[in-house]
Amino acid sequence: MIDPKQFYRKMDRMLARIASDEDERASIQQILDDLLSSFGEELRFDHAHLYRELFGVYELLHTSCEGTIFPARLEENDPVVMMLNEHGSFVFENPWEMPGWYVKPEGSADEFVGLILDGPPGHRYLVLFTLGQGWVRDELAFCLNGARFALNYRLKHDAAENEMATAAAIQRSLLPKKPPTFEGWDIAARSEAAEAVGGDLYDFIRIEDDLMGLAVGDASGHGLSAALLVRDVLMGIRMGVGTNMKMIYAMKKLNRELNRTTFSTRFVSVFYGELHRGGGLLYANAGHTSGLIITDDDVSQLDPTGPIMGPLPDIPLERGYAQIPPGSILVLYTDGITERVNPDGTPFEEEGLITQIRKHKSRSASEIVWQVFDHVRKLEHESDMFEDDMTLVILKRAAASA
Repeated sequence: MIDPKQFYRKMDRMLARIASDEDERASIQQILDDLLSSFGEELRFDHAHLYRELFGVYELLHTSCEGTIFPARLEENDPVVMMLNEHGSFVFENPWEMPGWYVKPEGSADEFVGLILDGPPGHRYLVLFTLGQGWVRDELAFCLNGARFALNYRLKHDAAENEMATAAAIQRSLLPKKPPTFEGWDIAARSEAAEAVGGDLYDFIRIEDDLMGLAVGDASGHGLSAALLVRDVLMGIRMGVGTNMKMIYAMKKLNRELNRTTFSTRFVSVFYGELHRGGGLLYANAGHTSGLIITDDDVSQLDPTGPIMGPLPDIPLERGYAQIPPGSILVLYTDGITERVNPDGTPFEEEGLITQIRKHKSRSASEIVWQVFDHVRKLEHESDMFEDDMTLVILKRAAASA
């Protein structure tokens, strides 16, 4: 019997040798060739044929031998394919299991073996090997099932990494590279995902020289699905708002589109406002955290004016209006900032955020953002299960001239 430790050491070396290969198909081919060179003689299997599923049909991609022994194409209703789909791997040895198309090569046993490599859609493979005289079922099953497990893991791991890389690229392309210049205002923003890709969003939209759109939101979930939802929301806002479109009409239209194209369990909270250079702010808050206007001696809240977007086709949504005085600070954020716990066990919440901003109010907007993030990162999240994305947007209005 093959030593299990030796087998898995060899398998680890095989996978490590091709870990940097960007071509998945070439990687699978190389693993099969390495599998044959490492174990084929000892376990009596040979003539590997690699197939890839395309629209329910398995097309031959690669062989480890000259010419072909198995068919160039296997339909999904072929008895061999059906047996492998049912069992994952299978030794075809009894007369009633043998397909009519199989003709054994000279010097081989009557039997052959196959396995399915079950990756995500578009990454599903089938492998067939001939068997040599004197093969041993237990050793063969141990080796090939171990290889199948390792290869399945590799396929799913690579697919997950590719998905996350795609999601991260989408997110990087959407969020602003730097805050805009807006006369009379100091603006800074920062967003950090709890995982490789999160669901927070923010944006600045130039409408006129003295009018700027502001958006902050929190899409449910993480990864590629959240990144795509963020993309839809940001593109909908950018295309729908402006001086020629009514804010509420545009947001309700966006909500209908989100409801039509996403599952009911997918949702997003959005704060959207249009800020005039003179301090006037017209806004709609669809289920998002309350924006804050912080002055030296007062705090005003920009509470939700409607529910979250996505689950329902039609939502009641109203406009709000606020005036931001000279020398005050407009704060927009996601709840990953406030859902924290202080060292003494008390919740950080909105009051903690207000305290931190007032503590650093004399600093620039970017310094305030940095200080808040530095403080919040040191706190535990309210949930023991997961962290949350954090986004903070600070807009400081210049003090009135003397």
